[in-house]
This record gives sequence, C-alpha cells and structure tokens, in this order.
Amino acid sequence: MPEQTALDLALALWPRMRDGGAVEDPSDLDRMLAVQGLPGAPGVERGVLGTFACFPPGEPASLTLATGEVTASEDEARFVGHLLVTRTLLAAGMHVDERVTQALVDAHALSWTAKGGENYHQTPLALATSLWLVALDPQSASDRPLPIDWDVPAYADGERWDLAYRLFSHYDVRERATDWAAYVSGDSSRHAGCSIWAIIEPLLRMAEEARVRIALAALSEAAERDRGRGPAAAMLERGRIAALLQAFVRDVVRGTASRRRDGRPRPQI
Repeated sequence: MPEQTALDLALALWPRMRDGGAVEDPSDLDRMLAVQGLPGAPGVERGVLGTFACFPPGEPASLTLATGEVTASEDEARFVGHLLVTRTLLAAGMHVDERVTQALVDAHALSWTAKGGENYHQTPLALATSLWLVALDPQSASDRPLPIDWDVPAYADGERWDLAYRLFSHYDVRERATDWAAYVSGDSSRHAGCSIWAIIEPLLRMAEEARVRIALAALSEAAERDRGRGPAAAMLERGRIAALLQAFVRDVVRGTASRRRDGRPRPQI
C-alpha cells in the first residue's frame, strides 16, 4: 500500500480532530509539516514559504471535499489542499508551532487580505474552506497585525492587493470572513460551485456573532429546501451537518422561549 500523502493524512485525521479527539500518532503531523514550502505549494514559486504542497509540481491536482464538491481547477485544488492541511493542524492544537502560524498567515494573505469584491480573488469553495481557519484561530479576536511578508513577489500584484494598505489583524480577517458569509448566504448564485453544507459547519463555531447568525438563518432556510443526489458518503456528510444545524436552531428557539419569559430581546436567527 503506498504511503499516505500529507493531504491523505489531513483528511483521515480531520474527523477526530474536528470532534476534539486526541492525536494518536504525532508523527503523522510531522509528515504533514514536512511538505511546507516544497515545490507545488500555492505561491511558492513567487516567494510564499508557508503553504503546504499537497500535490507535486507538474502533476494534475484535483480533490473532492467530504460534502461532495470537486475542485474546478488545479490552482483551486492546490490552495484548498493547503487549507485542509492547515485546518487539521490547527484543530490538533498545533497553533503554537510557528510553521502552522505561518501557514495560517499565508492562507489569510492569499484570500481575505486581497482587494475587496465578491470573492477576494478566490473561489467560493476556497473561501468556505478558509472559514475553518478563521473559526479555529485562537487569536481571531486579536488586533495583533498578521506577520505577512509583503515583500515577496506573490503579493506585489496591484490588481489583486491594495499595495498602499498592508496592515491586517486577525480581527480584520474575521470581519471580512463573516461579512462574506452573510453576503453569500442570501443567494446561492454567490457561492457557485460550493454547497451550503461546506459553509454551515465552520459558521456554527462562530455563532456568537450577529452577522454569522444572520447567515445561519438564511442557510437554515436553504437547508430545508436542499435536496440533491450524490455519492452516499457526501450525502451522509451533508446529513451530519444538517443535524448540527437543526440542533443549533432548536437551542436558539429553546433559549428564546426562556428569555421571553424573562422579558429579554429575541435573538436574531
């Protein structure tokens, strides 16, 4: 049997890490970290050193997410692969490792810090996956500037980045991410190529924010209408997320009833 790649490991470990499980074999994380900055990683040929090479250079890159979406291009697959590896490392508790910090910083730099617009020069699928990094970032409420190396050639494209504005904090990224989620939740055409199920679960981790609750309200309505066909594994994953959303909505309704008896305002969802 061929050795598992860093992406294979990230996907295999993710359910356990997502649900708060312990890492059984830390060497698996070392193997994931070992592909950082290697040829084939997003932006590495233009000076970005914090991303993970989930596909070798020159080989076709494609992946299918657990919710059933298939990446539409090689660039998308390579960036989403980086996000998936970073997500697993963060969930495993590796945020204290400077390599994981740099992976998070470069992920934000390649997406949320780009010029505004509908999708920050990334695909909706990439941004939906990137929501996990925002949700798992232990410093997401911090105004500490992100240590982005703006001098590398990758970030010199004035069509993509505002070259006169280079100061972003963890909090700024969270604000942009939640704004985007609220924006796309109201119209399925705004997240083409990405199902609502890829957006919902990371938002549930940030549900204390008003804009996230607005997004979840809209996505909850969409979920009631969403019926499709696909591989059984993807349908099971979507069903798992639907159950999480339903439990969240029930908790909100239950809390609303209690607070109404206390005369307090109704929460927004």
